[in-house]
Amino acid sequence: MLNITIFILTLLILISQNLLLLNEESLILLCFIIFTWLVYNKLKTSIQFDLNSRALNIHKSIQSSFDYILVSLKSELNIQQKVRDLTDNFCDLKSYFMKLNTFLILELKEFTLGNYQKSYKKKLVFTQRLEKQTSKLLALLIVKKLRKITNLNQYYLKNFQLGTWKCIYKITLREYFETIQKRV
Repeated sequence: MLNITIFILTLLILISQNLLLLNEESLILLCFIIFTWLVYNKLKTSIQFDLNSRALNIHKSIQSSFDYILVSLKSELNIQQKVRDLTDNFCDLKSYFMKLNTFLILELKEFTLGNYQKSYKKKLVFTQRLEKQTSKLLALLIVKKLRKITNLNQYYLKNFQLGTWKCIYKITLREYFETIQKRV
C-alpha cells in the first residue's frame, strides 16, 4: 500500500512540474497500467493457486505417465527375458531330446536284439524239448505198432496157413540173416 502512495505522489509531482504531460493517450495508458496492476494484485493469489494446481496436475500426469511407461518397459523387459529364457529352454530341451533319442536308438537296438535272442533261445529250447518228446513218442508208437505187426504176423502164420505169409516170413528171415552176416 505504501508503494502505491509513493507512486501516486511521484506521478503528481511530475505532472505538476510539467515533466510528464497528461493527454488522452497517456491517461488511457495510465488507467490501463493501474487496472492491470490492481487486477494483478487482487487476482494474483487465485491465479497463482490456479496455475500451481494446473502445474501440479500436469506434474502428476507426467509423473504417472512416466511411472506407467517405466512399469510397461519393465514388464516388456521381463517378457523379453522370459522369451529369451524360453527359447534357451527349448534349445536345451532340443539337445536333451536329441541325446535321449540317440541313446534310445542305440540302446533299443541292443535291447530288442537281447530280447529277440532270449525269446529265440527260449523258443529253441522249447522246440528241442518238444522234438525230443515227439521223437520219443514216435519211437514208442513205432515200437508199439511193430509189436502189433509182428504179433499179428506170427498169429497169421500160425493160425492161417497162407502161402503168401510163409513167403513173406521166409523173405524177412533171409534179410535178417543177411544183415547179421554183414555186421559180423
